[in-house]
Amino acid sequence: MKLFTSIKRFFTQPSAKIGLGVLVTIGFIAGAISWEKFNDVMDHTSTEEFCISCHSMQQPLEELKQTAHWSNRTGVTATCSSCHLPHDKTEKYARKVQAIREVFAEFSGKYDEEGSFEKHRQEMAEREWARFEANGSKECKTCHSYDRMNFDKMSEAAKKAMIPAAKKDQSCMDCHKGVAHHLPKMEVAEGSASKFDNLVSKAPQADKTYYSKANVNLFKDEAMKEQIGQLETAVPVRFVKAGQSADLVEMTMWRKDKGFGRIWYHQFGKNITDAVLSKEFMQNAPHFDVLDKKEDPLTGLTWQQVKMQVWIPKSQLIEDVKPVWAAAESVYKTQCSTCHKQPDVAHFDSNTWIGLFNGMVGFTNIDKQTSKEVLRYLQLHSSDFEAHSESQ
Repeated sequence: MKLFTSIKRFFTQPSAKIGLGVLVTIGFIAGAISWEKFNDVMDHTSTEEFCISCHSMQQPLEELKQTAHWSNRTGVTATCSSCHLPHDKTEKYARKVQAIREVFAEFSGKYDEEGSFEKHRQEMAEREWARFEANGSKECKTCHSYDRMNFDKMSEAAKKAMIPAAKKDQSCMDCHKGVAHHLPKMEVAEGSASKFDNLVSKAPQADKTYYSKANVNLFKDEAMKEQIGQLETAVPVRFVKAGQSADLVEMTMWRKDKGFGRIWYHQFGKNITDAVLSKEFMQNAPHFDVLDKKEDPLTGLTWQQVKMQVWIPKSQLIEDVKPVWAAAESVYKTQCSTCHKQPDVAHFDSNTWIGLFNGMVGFTNIDKQTSKEVLRYLQLHSSDFEAHSESQ
């Protein structure tokens, strides 16, 4: 009881033996030591060694090692925290608190299974991209300052991109996604016919226009024994009737009256592929109606507007094409900015977009099917269709 009374007196009554100055000094020293230890913890958890100690970080580490941010001729490199941890103290502490979620994900086994990191790469990348967008890529600009860039020493292509970016103090991540780590892969899962299966029309109506949900095989007969070609994604067709095992649709497109003319296009004079028919089918006097003929003044080639009915497998048509374009637009905005800011879609015509996109897609991780969808989106929302792009 006397011990308890002594302890209570020590904390509630002024000390008769220890002066106030001594207590303040002791408190200051204790606070200073605590602050130092706190900063030691902050510094240690910001080191590259700490960041890569997690199993899940081995994959992005190997990707980083293949870039100039890891090794270059000058030896000036960036660590994990250089890019992924804000340099301002308040923002740094806030980011440390947010990181608890990532530590929990690591210890809960979220990335233990093979391929799990790739599975979640998109969500992690988008979270970082959003952070860079919000702060204007402040971490990047710690090293890459617009004010200290010598534009005269840049190539002409770099000048065209960097001078306008400097004037707007543009976020680096607008154009440089994928400079340190691989971009997320945009592809349809194995065994899935299309990412738009949920949009399939259950009961198509006759004489109504629908769109192909993905690449759709074309057949000459209802039994689908003779394949004659393939439709691209989001191609408009008129529904004729439902058969027992297949659906009959009508295609109205344009073709060049040259050679076999087996590529059918969306519009006269525009190289927007709607369907590709087999060489064998086009060799053997195919039955299609010619509705119109025009000469292309740019090439001198004659184009034919043609119409033909074909059979397609069931559940291949969607009524609303807007989700297809929304998905393609998202891929374009997130993937096609590795080297420069994406041009406005309506800045080029549909034919010009072919060469431009084919030059860009090699620097991305977009799979073949998705790349075709993105190119089609760009072409059908180009300057040729700007006035009525909402209806495409």
